[in-house]
Amino acid sequence: MKEPENPLQDNSNKKKRIILAIIITLCVFYVFFAAKPLSREIHFVPIWTIDADKSTRNEKIASNDENKSIDGLIPFKLGQTVGYFTKRGMVVSRVTFPYKAAVAQSFYSLYETHSSTIPIFSPYGEKITEIKQTGFPYFSNGSIFLFLPGGSSFSKVDDNGNILWTYEGYSPVTSFSVSENGILSGFVDGNMISFDSDGNVLFEFAPGGSEIPVILGSAISNSGKLVASVSGQEKQRFVLAKKKNDGVNVIFHKYLDKDMTDQVLVKFRKDEAAVYYSCAGGLGVVDCKTLQDSLIPIKGKILSIQEDDDGTIFVLSKLKKVYSVSVVEPFDVYSGAFSFDAESAFISLKNGSLFVGHDSKISRIDIEHK
Repeated sequence: MKEPENPLQDNSNKKKRIILAIIITLCVFYVFFAAKPLSREIHFVPIWTIDADKSTRNEKIASNDENKSIDGLIPFKLGQTVGYFTKRGMVVSRVTFPYKAAVAQSFYSLYETHSSTIPIFSPYGEKITEIKQTGFPYFSNGSIFLFLPGGSSFSKVDDNGNILWTYEGYSPVTSFSVSENGILSGFVDGNMISFDSDGNVLFEFAPGGSEIPVILGSAISNSGKLVASVSGQEKQRFVLAKKKNDGVNVIFHKYLDKDMTDQVLVKFRKDEAAVYYSCAGGLGVVDCKTLQDSLIPIKGKILSIQEDDDGTIFVLSKLKKVYSVSVVEPFDVYSGAFSFDAESAFISLKNGSLFVGHDSKISRIDIEHK
């Protein structure tokens, strides 16, 4: 005999089906609108390590003009040695220097404090030209500059060693930055001056805000429209300013918790989305769009800030004899660090590879995102 239907049970089953349908619908909405893919992690893959002191340059390349391309070369300076190597780990030139040296992608120079002429060599050790004037050569962004004795004046030099133009100041230069569309010099009196490639003054700006207004570090963005600086003693501050038709306007500033007495690094991202600066607490970061700031704790003195093609930042710092390489993903996410003991070190980035120099050794570490 068939049992009679229970209306209460039917209602209960109907409610369960409705609730189940609502849950499934919410899950679908979550998957499509709320869920975010997991971020990829950075993986370091060691490729090779060479000893630059024991490596000799490839004589086939050194004697064959057809192979003397500089595009794939990576310059290095370790202790009293400068040179160039390739991504495959071949040293194409290496030279020791007794006094001072400056090295860049396309050329290097060995000089003394009171040299009357300053020779400039190709990466393969061939003399290209010479600057017939006393001073200190500085290479940046493919350009050659010469800082003149006294420290308050400098010249731009062409590839033939000729002086293109000279700025003669009265206050010693304490910071210098070169970008694609501007040159920025900071001075001990607290002023900053921007020049174009022809030496014309674009603007002058004084961040101010401190009892002693010395510029400890500064940078100009690739467009030449943004400048940033760390300045002052006894109320030190970071300033981010923007060039406008009527001058330069401060768009962000921050007083730092603790003063630094050494020169500091300031560096814009290539896309100008953020600017980084070293400070007593580590690495400061300011988002150039939202003007939000943050601090990434990094111990020791920051020596170098390098940017990979994807915007990842690598920071070389030193505490006593321990060097550290810290990784910062856009803009201010600290992803970790590794350390090593050395007397001298450098870092360089090229085509997705990190090159780390430590004493006489150079290591290639490929960067993978998984």
